Amino acid sequence: MLARFTRLPRRSQDTWQGGILRMPMWVDGPDGTPYRPLGAVWVSLETGLANMKLAESNEEEGTVALDALLDLGFKFAGTRPAAIQVTDQALGEQIARTLGDPELAVIVDPRLDEVKAMVERMAAETSGEPPPAALDRAGVTVERMRAFAVAARDFYAAAPWRHLSDEDLIHVETPRVGRPFRHLTVLGHAGQTFGLGFFASAKDLDDLHTSPDPETLLEDGGRWAVLFGAPWETPFSDLDLWEEQGFPVAAAGAYPVAAWFGPSNLLRRPDARELGDIETILLALARTTEAEIDQGRWSHEVVAHGSPCRVTLAIPELLRPLDAPPDPGQHGMPDRRVMERMLLEVQRFAATKEFASESELNDAIQAKFTGSMDAIASTASTPVERAQDLVYRAMDARGRRRIQLARKALDLSADCADAYVLLAEECADLSQALDLYAQGVAAGERILGPTVFAEEAGHFWGDVSTRPYMRARFGLARSLDDLGQRDEALTHYRELLRLNPGDNQGVRYASLTALLLTGRDDEAGTLLLQFGDEATAQWQYGWALWAFRREGDCPASRKRLRAAFRSNRHLPGYLAGDSEWTGPAPQSYAVGSREEAVICVDELGDAWDATPGALEWLATHAPAGKHRKRHRR
Repeated sequence: MLARFTRLPRRSQDTWQGGILRMPMWVDGPDGTPYRPLGAVWVSLETGLANMKLAESNEEEGTVALDALLDLGFKFAGTRPAAIQVTDQALGEQIARTLGDPELAVIVDPRLDEVKAMVERMAAETSGEPPPAALDRAGVTVERMRAFAVAARDFYAAAPWRHLSDEDLIHVETPRVGRPFRHLTVLGHAGQTFGLGFFASAKDLDDLHTSPDPETLLEDGGRWAVLFGAPWETPFSDLDLWEEQGFPVAAAGAYPVAAWFGPSNLLRRPDARELGDIETILLALARTTEAEIDQGRWSHEVVAHGSPCRVTLAIPELLRPLDAPPDPGQHGMPDRRVMERMLLEVQRFAATKEFASESELNDAIQAKFTGSMDAIASTASTPVERAQDLVYRAMDARGRRRIQLARKALDLSADCADAYVLLAEECADLSQALDLYAQGVAAGERILGPTVFAEEAGHFWGDVSTRPYMRARFGLARSLDDLGQRDEALTHYRELLRLNPGDNQGVRYASLTALLLTGRDDEAGTLLLQFGDEATAQWQYGWALWAFRREGDCPASRKRLRAAFRSNRHLPGYLAGDSEWTGPAPQSYAVGSREEAVICVDELGDAWDATPGALEWLATHAPAGKHRKRHRR
């Protein structure tokens, strides 16, 4: 081939520009992790003809570059160049020596503009128009981007989402940053999306939390954000910049992107001033401690875009006294557990007086407990009762204030099981949450005492005072389950169902999945029979899966599957992976809805995945047509 190439006619004015690049595409590696392959690209500056060749995983760069150059000559140009432009002098000389062409000139060009333009055109044809590059905005230089990268790395390494949630609205009091950046929240508390979300006002945040479809809010004007993601979630222009300039990242999946996200997928990168505001905020939050957050207002000296400044941040909600009543303007989904305070007051009221009849008792309760719950005075007298009252206030709060109130409740009484439950719910570390739930179980056992367990087994939950213990034990079981300790989790599931056979908590759903995943199909069948033909989609799809595991594809299992399809027609698509839920995890659902399907997949999906042939069987009989098997990453 080399001999044939040297016999091709030479175009005396033609220069071929080429080199080895990371290509703008992702390929799944042997372990399923995407990677960007290397590729050799050559472009004839005179004719515009071009050729590209992807490198095999074990192929040397020089070999790939030479093969791509030869192919350009043989397959497209029918000529050879007078000169080649490369970024690497050594690579160019290696190619010239291998070709045995002493007249071939080697020119070093650090930019390779034509090659990059061709690759960008190719990427646009295959993946659509790429997002704008960070360096294309006014005043943004490599060094400004380096400063942003350092600030983003420090922020991510500090992990402020351990102490803050997207319900904690932070105000930038000083310095005076641009209006779009004066209110923000820290993302990452739920362990899914990490970064910062910016808001034009406090009302914007309330609208986001109360909107049935938060995506529609972007149609009204868009919003700035800093998001951290894996390389394959990052614009190629950013990845190239980080690699070429050696910018730091805090973790392999923590590439930062600062952008304004607007309607119709419109995206804009920050200019120099906007980037400076973002850098300033990132640096201040990277230095922020948990103790400073609890003060409600704190300051730090930072050096942003080359200039020192003092940054003061505040969370107005935390500046209010801890014993202040809930903010009447606060929005969001109410916590149903708060209603138990009324039940406890009724229970105490009934225990303190004698009534001639049940009718007289009901009339007295009706007369005393009217109006709003906040207007009903507390009769809590013991430390644990006062602590529980504080926990109900914590349940009605949001963000960091919940943690503050829960900790205050434990200061009043270390036997307040619900305080441990709240702290565990707000904890991002699963092992720490497990420990908190275990402390809540121990606290509940101390308060209830052995007599209650002996005499009230089978009637728990009906007595409101048992509910904090039941919540702590269910949380402990779910944490063990999530950590893969399913045998230990099942011990707690069984005991919870023994104490409360009516299962007001929904323990049966988690228990069914754990039984199927551990191969306890006989016990799973007993549990299914215990709750009969419950109409929920989760139970119906659980029945269908159990029947297939026991009997395979037969009339009985297909009958169960048809009943499951009737309960929710969306679930097969989500189980198979044809349907994708892009929003936050649903907190509620209507029967037969997509939200119900997403919740069911979260609970029961692993059991379907782990059953050989189950997803194929589901796809074969699904009324909506065939569904491919789902692959979780």
